[in-house]
Amino acid sequence: MAAPSTGTPLAAHTKTPQLKHSAWIEVNLDNLQHNLGELEKHSKVPVLPVLKGDAYGHGAPAIAAFLKKQGYKRLAVSTVDEALPIVRKVRDVSILLLTPPLPDQLDLVCKYRLTPTVCTGKLIHQLTAIAKAKGQRTSVELKIDTGLGRLGARLEEIPMLAALIKKTPWLKLQGVFTHFSAAFADPVFTRYQLSQLLEVRTLLQAHGWHELYWHAANSAAFVLYPESHLNLVRIGTLLYGQSPVPLDDSWQLLPTWECKARIIQIRQFAKGETIGYGREYRTKRPVRAGIIPLGYSHGLMLEPEKSPWRQIGSVVGRVIISPPSPISHNKKPLPILGRIGMGLTCVDLSSVPELEEGDVVTAAMRRVTASQSLPKIYLVGGRLRQEYP
Repeated sequence: MAAPSTGTPLAAHTKTPQLKHSAWIEVNLDNLQHNLGELEKHSKVPVLPVLKGDAYGHGAPAIAAFLKKQGYKRLAVSTVDEALPIVRKVRDVSILLLTPPLPDQLDLVCKYRLTPTVCTGKLIHQLTAIAKAKGQRTSVELKIDTGLGRLGARLEEIPMLAALIKKTPWLKLQGVFTHFSAAFADPVFTRYQLSQLLEVRTLLQAHGWHELYWHAANSAAFVLYPESHLNLVRIGTLLYGQSPVPLDDSWQLLPTWECKARIIQIRQFAKGETIGYGREYRTKRPVRAGIIPLGYSHGLMLEPEKSPWRQIGSVVGRVIISPPSPISHNKKPLPILGRIGMGLTCVDLSSVPELEEGDVVTAAMRRVTASQSLPKIYLVGGRLRQEYP
């Protein structure tokens, strides 16, 4: 789980008459700008912002437009599908695809001048044919698998792939990168991965490749291994106010994302009444309850799949220690009553008698599992905007 963010919270809004939504995501671009400054303060090389997963749930086109205003014209996403909403709304940005495109996506790669990652000679030949047919030179990057065991070419394949790219006038090698598998937990293996990338850099430089981007550092490595910064760093989660590793006092990240919802009905339940599906919850005392329009279809209480041991630990933890409710008001948890429904959740308002129908509560959720159906509201210069730009 990410380390807690420090600094001031997102703008608090108990009542928001200017908004018409019953539930929404609030994205604080003022805090995002602050976090950019923190990254620049800790880095001597350029930062490549990563906008995969709809910019970690913040709305990729809006974040791309905002970053461009801050001077960031090079961005990264995972796939062609993630790039298209950005390039159709934001002009004059260069987008690196961190995963190789499919053959039938190469037309789009060229049309929108995306920079694809390539890992095989077959894809290099296919992309060359498309680029030649369009009369358009295309930049590419090579990915090396140094131990994560997913995408990438093996070290011994790199000289051949670089030679293929060099041979064609239709492709330009822009960079070479790798992805750490356990930067947050295994320094020995992380440094081994870095040494493999540096070995490739020495080899390619000996063959005349000097003007390339070399990048390996993700957010965890950025904090823990300054030697991994090379001449470019790929930053995702730190940009959005969270860290996968503990931070020292030199860091002051601010949160950039909150899910909020209005109370749509308040009800009184007597002792002994049941609430929710399955009649699993029975009140032990009179309860003042509020219904909010959030449920599992919005991502409430959804978690990424864990390893078997972590799943066991989570179950044991829930049995021994009752976890705090994800719903809160002014940081005071509001217990959930009964099962979370698809689109509705019932919470105990007994400790907050001041809350009324229409008032706002906050829901803690994983940003990347939150439904994209939730509208996003952008806080810029201390003012809420229905969309950005």
